[in-house]
Amino acid sequence: MSCAYCERPARYQAQVGLQRLRLCDACAQAWAKRTLGTPLLPWMQQLKPSPRPHTECPFCGCTATEIQQSGLYGCALCYVFLQVG
Repeated sequence: MSCAYCERPARYQAQVGLQRLRLCDACAQAWAKRTLGTPLLPWMQQLKPSPRPHTECPFCGCTATEIQQSGLYGCALCYVFLQVG
């Protein structure tokens, strides 16, 4: 296994969903500095929050029913918060 950034041997691995991020010692320390000391795995889980059922987009107010009827999303974040299908 090699580091995702510098190709050195990776010693750390974090899995979020189906993706894995492998980091060497130096890159893991750089991540810790960028995230102000937050441990890597919890920080990565914050990037992709667990699915939560939303009845409407918290940014534009569009609902899944409106999207199904019109075929148009209200904003780009509707893709993240609403499950249309």
